[in-house]
Parts: sequence; C-alpha cells; structure tokens
Amino acid sequence: MQRSFVPRRRGGLVAALAATVAMALAATSAWAGPGYQVASGGSSIPLSAEVPAGIAVDQGTQAIYVAEVSTALNSIAPGQVEQLSSSGIPTAASPFGTGGQDLFVSVAVNPVTHGIYAYQIQGSTPVGPKGVSMLSTFSSSGHLETSFFPPQAEAATLAADASGRLLFPNTPTSSVQILSSSGTLEGSVTCSGACGSALVKPQAVALDSAGKLYVVDRANGRVLKFGLSGGSYVYESTLQSGAGAAAVAVDSSSGDVFVGDLVGSTYHVVAYDSSGIEFDDFGAGLVTPSQIEGITGQLAVNGTTHKVYLSNPGGNDLLVFERIGSIPAPTAAVAAPSPVGQVSATLRATVNPKGHVLSTCKFEYTDHADFQANGFSNAHSASCPSLLGQNQDTAITAAVSGLTPSTDYDYRIRIASHGGSTEAGPQAFETLAPLPPESTTGSATAVKKTSATLAGSVNPKGGLVSNCHFEWVTEAAFQATGFAGASSKACTPLPTGNAAISVSAAVSGLTPATTYRFRVVATNNSGTGTALPAIFATPAETCSDNPAFCPPSSEGSPTPAFPPPATTPPPVQRKPLKCRRGFRKKRVRGKQRCVRVKKHRATQR
Repeated sequence: MQRSFVPRRRGGLVAALAATVAMALAATSAWAGPGYQVASGGSSIPLSAEVPAGIAVDQGTQAIYVAEVSTALNSIAPGQVEQLSSSGIPTAASPFGTGGQDLFVSVAVNPVTHGIYAYQIQGSTPVGPKGVSMLSTFSSSGHLETSFFPPQAEAATLAADASGRLLFPNTPTSSVQILSSSGTLEGSVTCSGACGSALVKPQAVALDSAGKLYVVDRANGRVLKFGLSGGSYVYESTLQSGAGAAAVAVDSSSGDVFVGDLVGSTYHVVAYDSSGIEFDDFGAGLVTPSQIEGITGQLAVNGTTHKVYLSNPGGNDLLVFERIGSIPAPTAAVAAPSPVGQVSATLRATVNPKGHVLSTCKFEYTDHADFQANGFSNAHSASCPSLLGQNQDTAITAAVSGLTPSTDYDYRIRIASHGGSTEAGPQAFETLAPLPPESTTGSATAVKKTSATLAGSVNPKGGLVSNCHFEWVTEAAFQATGFAGASSKACTPLPTGNAAISVSAAVSGLTPATTYRFRVVATNNSGTGTALPAIFATPAETCSDNPAFCPPSSEGSPTPAFPPPATTPPPVQRKPLKCRRGFRKKRVRGKQRCVRVKKHRATQR
C-alpha cells in the first residue's frame, strides 16, 4: 500500500532533529549585504518612442538620455533621443534628433560640455536599407552640433572620458575606438594574448571614476577590464566570462559594476563591487525581448542616487532599481511529490527568490533508512530550473529516477541567493510496488487488403516502460506455433504513468483474404505484460484489383466480370433505293421495295 505523503515520526537523536526540521517550514540563514530591488517609488519610466536602446546619465545634472528607435522600419518613423529629468519627466528640449531617419541605438554624455554623443545605425527593412551609420553631437538643450560617419557598428553603449573623448565600440575593426569630439581617430583598444583571445564583437563600454574601462565582448559573452598605462588602455582582468554579457554600467561614486546578462530569452543584472566581487543578481525576467533583432536591454547608473536604469526594448519603458541595505533571504516549502512511480518520482516545491536570482537551488533525496542514520549527508541531488529570480511564489519540480520499488524516501529543497540560504523539508513518499505492465489488446481498424491499424492499451503500473510493441501472425501460423516468428512493430506512444494509455501501430505487408491474430506486449523494470490476442481478417482481392482473379473467356483468356463500357455505334449511311427496268418503288409494310411492273394485255374482240 502506498503511504500518505506526510512527514513521519522518528525515534532517536537524528530522528528528533529531523522532526524539528519537519515542524519548521524552512530553516533560513541571512547575509546582510547591500543589493538592489525594483524601485518602490516607481518601478518604470514610460517613454514616447517604441524601442528604447542605449541610455546614459549626466552625473552632473542627473539628466537621463535614452536612444530610441521605431519599430516601423518599413515606413521609417524616425527615432529620437529623449531627455528626462532625474525623476523621469521629459524636459522641454525632449525629444530631439537630426531631422533624418535617426535610428538611434546608443548615447553618451560628455562630462566636459554636458552635451551628448548619439549614434544611429543603418537598418535593414522590407523596402531596403534605411538610415545611415552616423555619430552626432548635441548640446544639453538638444541643439545639433556636428556629425561624422563611422563604419556600421553594433555599438549598444558609448562612453566619454574625463577629457570628453568618445569610446566607440567598433564591431568591424574588433576594437574600441577613441574619437575626439569632432570624430578624429586618436587611438584604439584591442585585446591580444593577455585577454585569452582577441575582441570579436565589442558592443558596450563603461568607465569608472578612476578611468578604468569595461568592455562587453558580446560574441564571447565576457566583460574585460582595462586600465590606463602611458596614455594607452591595457588589459587588467576579466570580470565575467561565458555568462551571456550584453551590457555594462558603472556607479561613478561607489565603483560598483553592473553587467546585463542575456541567457536564452531571460535577462538579468549581476552586480559586482569595485574589486570584482559579485554581491547581487537581480531583475531576472523583467526585460521584454525587442521586436528589432540585435537590440538588448542596456544599463546606466546615477552615481548620486545609486539608481540603476535598464532599458526595456520590448516594453517601451525604463526599468528602475534602487539600492537597499540588505537583500531578503529567499523562502521555500516542499510539497507532496506527484506523480510517483516504481523507480521514479517528480519532486515538488514552492520557492520565492524575493527578486534576486538563486545561486543555489536543488532537491536532495535519499531512502528513509539512510535518512534516519545520516540525514541528507549522503543524499542524491536534482537541480531546479535555472535563473529563478522572481519576487513571487513559484512552483518548481524535478524528475528523479533510479529509485527502488516499494521503498520509503525523504527529500528536501535547498536554495540560496545573495540574501541567504533556505532549506525546507523533509517530505516523505513511498515508491510503488514492482508490478509488470497491464496490457490489453483492442481492435484493428482501417483494415485493408495489405494493411491495418492495430490498437490496444497499456498501464505501466508506474514502472519505466522499456519496450512496447504489437505482434501479429496469420491464423494458420498461430494454430501451429502461436506467436513464434511473429512480425512486430513498436507502439505509439511509449506509455508512462500509472493508468491505461491507448497505443497503436500501423502495419503493412499483409496478405489479402487472410485471418490474423495480434496482441500488444509491454515490458517495464518489473517484467513483461502480454495481452490476450484479438482477430481481424483482410478482405479478398477482386477482378477489378487483379485481372488474375477474373473468370476465363471462351478463348481461354480471363474475361472481366464486368461488362465492357458502352459505346455508341456510328450512324449507318443508307444508299438511295434504285429499281431496275421492269420494277418500280412501292412501300410494302412501311418499307420501300422494288416490285415488278405488271403488263396489261389488250382485250381481243
């Protein structure tokens, strides 16, 4: 009998400790480190254009600049640069642009003049390329000053150093170019052997207050750090590698570095202190993917308020995060496993990451005898889904296998984030008894002269089905040797679970006018279940299918059993009736005939 899914009473010291754990929903340890959360005073700033891309903050005036693109690329509704106050309100000068198609993707503030650099790209549209690769400078009031034309690049974020020079990620040259405010090339940043490999796709850059340069190499999913030496940038270290880096920003006052990582379709932000130590991971799943390929969420930080801004290219807004003194610990609770089989089970729990990505999340399970003796020290583990960082209760599962039938097990959930760690459990369950599958033969359908569809059902009884197939033989062979030498074909689908599952197989190569026996056979970890046979017969061939089945004609060749197709004879062309001398035409019984002319003799007187 299967036991109820409830914690058990246990004896002994270990059992007492386990019972104490069982009575508590979760045991939690917290770490009082600083972190970030969605801003309580306003989680987002709405924007007037459709696709926000690059963003920048003027650390002097605290104005926010957003490079924005329109999704209407086929008609080219122009993009723009939007200027917002620190509270997110558009200024009187906002928005502004060059007056062209303005497909702006990145922006940077010149700390010397408080003007801005804005880069726009050439876009591919259904009606051909639109726009132009162009860098423009604007005053803080939005007045267009100069423009120059670098090669087309995937520069998602720009940066300007203390002297006002622009650091421009240039994809075609696999470098970061250093440009004067008028566009003159003054140098470039590359990566040689010290970096491990050359820059492939530099996409985003950021500078800290000490002039350290951070570069996102998108193709390699890494963030590299460079320092100034003799007026040139020299590689110092790799901040992050292989995590899907797509954006970077620096808090100018604290030196904290924020990296936007894109893993699949999930975007999240990883925070590092100035020494490169990770202290938070937040914002998972809040960014909506862009409708325009290649545009991802970008970051900027206000060094005064420590607010982090994240562009949401699919949501037409900026997400806002604020600094908090401590990161809340995640919470967890285990639930009854379902389904439970003979050698497998699906473990269940509910977790709340509290808005911070879980760095650890796993189920631990062991048999009850081992649990009583050693707790979970010898337990097996199963990982949770990756990138769990929501701020709400989230149901999660893990399928485990390799269990033993009719055995008691205990499991728990362990999770951790930068806010602390949590354990919940134990939860008890018992695997099902070792039983072979229960197989039932159904009927044959769509029976034709040489083919049919065989049907049946299989109940795996909670076991792991390794084989399921149909067997069939002629009635004559069945009477002689049973199913020895039978033809076979695999079932569809392969049955799972603890209930009857309909299965079938389409078979061919049958013989017309023949009676067959068939059955379904299934094997699981506990044995084989063979169903009783059923019968079906294929129809015979006819003369219309095969001339060999037609009766012979008088000449000895087969004569079709069906009449020949009707044909319409051609009309008969009759010649005009002509009578020879001594005959004349006369209608006799409705037909024209030639009759002899009678001669009349004169009367003799």
